[in-house]
Amino acid sequence: MTSLSDQQLQSVISNLEMAYRWHDQWYKNLLRTFIARIPPNPSDLTPDSHLRCCFGQWYQRAPIELLDDQPSFSELGAKHEKMHSLATGLLRRISDDRTIALRDWDQFQSAVDDMRTALQLLQKEFARMAQGRDPLTGAQNRAIMRSDLLEQHALVQRGVTTCALAMLDLDLFKSINDNLGHPAGDAVLVATVQCVKAVVRPYDRIYRYGGEEFLICMPGVNSDQSRELAERIREAIAAQKIQLEDVGQCVQVTASIGVSMLSQSRSIEESVGRADKAMYKAKAAGRNLVVVDV
Repeated sequence: MTSLSDQQLQSVISNLEMAYRWHDQWYKNLLRTFIARIPPNPSDLTPDSHLRCCFGQWYQRAPIELLDDQPSFSELGAKHEKMHSLATGLLRRISDDRTIALRDWDQFQSAVDDMRTALQLLQKEFARMAQGRDPLTGAQNRAIMRSDLLEQHALVQRGVTTCALAMLDLDLFKSINDNLGHPAGDAVLVATVQCVKAVVRPYDRIYRYGGEEFLICMPGVNSDQSRELAERIREAIAAQKIQLEDVGQCVQVTASIGVSMLSQSRSIEESVGRADKAMYKAKAAGRNLVVVDV
């Protein structure tokens, strides 16, 4: 999900806000039907009523490539369908001039609350993603990094998974800023993050650690696998040709990468520090290298 561009992310957030307004309007119309005893909307009486409302139509055509890997998105669909099923049952009762039992109304209202909670959770997930982004590169920032690493470290401590950290620093980056200007340096940073995102797995995360330094979190890998992934990242960065429109030049950069494992026996800070030291060993050994902490 971190591979979403800023434009895609803002589009998703706007879509979710609109979807909530559609749902809220449907709910207000439904209450009006119950209170004023006016004829129900025919589409609310059908078995597939959850597909006929504005929210349901949006849900069907929502960009799956942007939302489908969010567990709360599929959960939202199930809760929305349940809510409509209960609403249909209540509407049929008043259409037949029958009373609604209090327990049936409470069950429906509980389903409404569940559906809204699921939608709000999805909104918060994307809002958190937007707030946690480095505005220049689109990588996650250090505040989000800390939260994510605490979560991964807890899983490692319980023996649920393994997790590797890769500290990446662009080689001789200062010379780009000095010789070509800071806009050129910014373009290189943006291109590098895009390059890394294209190489790593969907559930890996890249954070801007500071300046031209980035931390990559790679869950579920051992030391050998983390080296292989870090090597792919290094090779991809070295192979890219970055066109700098402002100066009319094409540049290539390399990166030194240090890798360490999150461990049950040491803190997050220690593991990050070991990755940082391994990265400096890679620089000292000639740059454009991967060094794994052992």
